[in-house]
Amino acid sequence: MRLAIAHAIDLQKLVDVALYGYAQVSPSPISTALPKWYDPSIKAREPDPKLAEKLLDDAGYPRGADGKRFKLRLAYNAFLPASYADFIKQSLAAVGIDAEILKLDLSTFLKTVYTDRAWDLVVESLSNTFDPTLGVQRAYWSKNFKIGLVFSNASHYANPEVDQILEAAAIEPDETKRRELWYKFQHIIHDDVVSVDLVAAGAQIVANKKVRDFAPGAQGINNSFAQIWLAPNA
Repeated sequence: MRLAIAHAIDLQKLVDVALYGYAQVSPSPISTALPKWYDPSIKAREPDPKLAEKLLDDAGYPRGADGKRFKLRLAYNAFLPASYADFIKQSLAAVGIDAEILKLDLSTFLKTVYTDRAWDLVVESLSNTFDPTLGVQRAYWSKNFKIGLVFSNASHYANPEVDQILEAAAIEPDETKRRELWYKFQHIIHDDVVSVDLVAAGAQIVANKKVRDFAPGAQGINNSFAQIWLAPNA
């Protein structure tokens, strides 16, 4: 079923239509924004609704008289644009999956996903930070599945080989060997279709032209505003 869902979603169209081009397709659990560790051989699965329909039929989920196969609960992080969930809902409807969008505020979303686990699909945004051991491992390491622990392994993915790779990569001092470990990890996750990795979306900042030095560092507007100033004649 996960593979069918992956083929039902056109990632480039998601970028172009739902996100107005302000993102790039990022088909691996390690973001394209981390080129040192991202494996460029990982490619997004081709959008193919006909193949998705066949996979669902073969799995024993034919369309009913109303054209629908089954319903799934789709939760999404309230800090993300609703267009993510809307686009995915429409994409799945095209292959007969009825996705019910759960419109939740952030606190309810976190409880629903990470404590109650009352969801079938979730659109989440987990930063890779500056290193995959810090930002990526938490979502796929079986030892990081703990009820109530937010921004973690919500799907309860457990793969002993992946655990071994993650733990080895966390302490490997040789950069070349570490990259090999992360490349192997990405291929396993991609082949298992653990998740449908969507896009890398940078933060968009809108500011009056008079406002200067509002984002002097890599943290953008999360940085201190100590250097901010207004240009009088701008």
